[in-house]
Amino acid sequence: MLVLISLNFEEAFKQQDVNDPMSKTSLLKRKNVEIELDRETGILYCHWIGLQDKKVIMESGQEILDLFKDLECTKILNDNTKVIGPWHEATEWVTTVWFPSMIHAGLKHFAWVLSTNIFAELSAKQVSLGKNVIQYFNNYEQAVKFLKEQK
Repeated sequence: MLVLISLNFEEAFKQQDVNDPMSKTSLLKRKNVEIELDRETGILYCHWIGLQDKKVIMESGQEILDLFKDLECTKILNDNTKVIGPWHEATEWVTTVWFPSMIHAGLKHFAWVLSTNIFAELSAKQVSLGKNVIQYFNNYEQAVKFLKEQK
């Protein structure tokens, strides 16, 4: 089941307490992924949860692309810390379709926090791009710090 909270950047800001600079706006909540926007830094957070398969990755990936275009972001923190199991059947699509679309939409920095599950980590590392867009991290805080330092 899909619960879409907001696709409009301005509406998302209005829903937040302007006195709370650390607050994130929840944009999408699904069983397999939760998407938030840090309005202060402009970082889009994608928190993946549980088992992933090609179908849900493609559906969620399209939703992330649509959000990304509407928000005009350049940075994503892709949090796989709660992913379990392999999702290698989707890596070709992620590499050849999703990432090129995201880069075309303005993606410049993609901090990928790896799962401690070896099969999920191996799937993530199968995604390869010719550009230096993806940076892999084993630590969530280091990934956030990296993105905040990028212009």
